[in-house]
Amino acid sequence: MFMGKLLDESRYSTRPPEMLLTHPLPESRLADARNRANQMRPVVVQSSADFYLAKARTLGMYTNGDNKLGTDLLNAWDKGNIRQQHAAQYGRALLAMESNNFDQARKTLQPLLNADPQNAWYLDLATDIDLGQKKTSDAINRLKNARELRTNPVLQLNLANALLQGGQPGEAATILNRYTFTYKEDGNGWDLLAQAEGALGNRDQELAARAESMALVGQLEQAISLLSSASSQVKLGSLQQARYDARIDQLRDLQARFRPYQKM
Repeated sequence: MFMGKLLDESRYSTRPPEMLLTHPLPESRLADARNRANQMRPVVVQSSADFYLAKARTLGMYTNGDNKLGTDLLNAWDKGNIRQQHAAQYGRALLAMESNNFDQARKTLQPLLNADPQNAWYLDLATDIDLGQKKTSDAINRLKNARELRTNPVLQLNLANALLQGGQPGEAATILNRYTFTYKEDGNGWDLLAQAEGALGNRDQELAARAESMALVGQLEQAISLLSSASSQVKLGSLQQARYDARIDQLRDLQARFRPYQKM
């Protein structure tokens, strides 16, 4: 309990915490608060379906060794509540996809997708399976029909990736320009935008997108160099050149601010 911790910290100190100077806490008040707290019924908060699905995806795709998604955890979830059971099935589909066993992954995931066709986790994995099997049209149609497309950044990024793989860089660039405006700190968005602009032959915009990706990981000198190249690609005195030059100035200011903290 917060008040109890404050009192314990101040018990053998010559000066109590600042809060206790303005809000004295006698032992009687503390005892009363503890008594009332002990009479309250403990509340058990169940983990959500999103928690289990996120855990399955994280352990299945981004971890190694003992922490990787394995049979023991999936079997334990099989014996748990319905949320855990769905996560176990999702996890098995994910592991099959990661092993390039796309047919098995689709077969395992399909019952979940049939029961909840708008679930963003299932759509995300279904799209990965589609792309793994080179079924880009299926992936694009699936994502365009997703109800949460306008509000879910993962689905937006997946759609842009599917469009790129499907030979539609123009539509991908439209999505990614909006995406990177909203989610400026997502390097995946900038990387995909660079690919899309490169496929369209927009060399200056490709370089600018790569510069933003470099800036996000602290490679400011490389970012400035890329933006300088982008600036040289466009018409002298144009608005686009002014935009690139202004961004260079911003990054130089950032460099100057962080220079004192860099190791000599």
